[in-house]
Amino acid sequence: MIELQDNQRTFRGRAIVGLDLDGVCADYTNGIRAVVAERRGVDPATLPDPEVYSLHRAGWGFDTVEGFLGHHKAAVAQGLYRDLEPIPGAPEAMRKIAAAGAHIRVVTHRLIFGGSHAKVVSDTAAWLDRMNIPYMSLCFTGLKDSVGAHVYIDDAPENVDSLREMNIPTFVYDQPYNQDVAGPRITNWETGAEQIIDFLRGTGQI
Repeated sequence: MIELQDNQRTFRGRAIVGLDLDGVCADYTNGIRAVVAERRGVDPATLPDPEVYSLHRAGWGFDTVEGFLGHHKAAVAQGLYRDLEPIPGAPEAMRKIAAAGAHIRVVTHRLIFGGSHAKVVSDTAAWLDRMNIPYMSLCFTGLKDSVGAHVYIDDAPENVDSLREMNIPTFVYDQPYNQDVAGPRITNWETGAEQIIDFLRGTGQI
């Protein structure tokens, strides 16, 4: 039995890994790039890899965040979250982490637009099942620290900084838009699973 205590509550049970999806396990960038390119009638290769987290500022031709979000909303309606390709090795890495004794808690901030929640939730669950990712709980929230985990994996600089400010161990998954974020860093899932397992073993949590 292990115990995790934060400023608000105490958790007992298996070690918990707080796992983000987009940019960590699911290839959101290439998925939305294909949709934006099709809707705008351009070659996907003309939409560069984003060097900033906000895609409306990534050189994709959007003047406002609302302009980008219109394409995002349309993509979600078309099944974006059901059809995304996995980041290479991510499903296998999650199975390895779970087999080592950790509880994977998916924590994702996908409920952006009202009226689409049912589709977002069902498509997300369908994708996780299709990828055979052995998660034990699924949380939709932007407040990552509110769900409780021993260690988090995230790609968004703001999320990583916020979690670390609360002294919550957090690994940043390597992306072009988070190069200024300090480690620990997972650069690929070939070695990333062992990084998480070694951390949990080193703290006596598995």
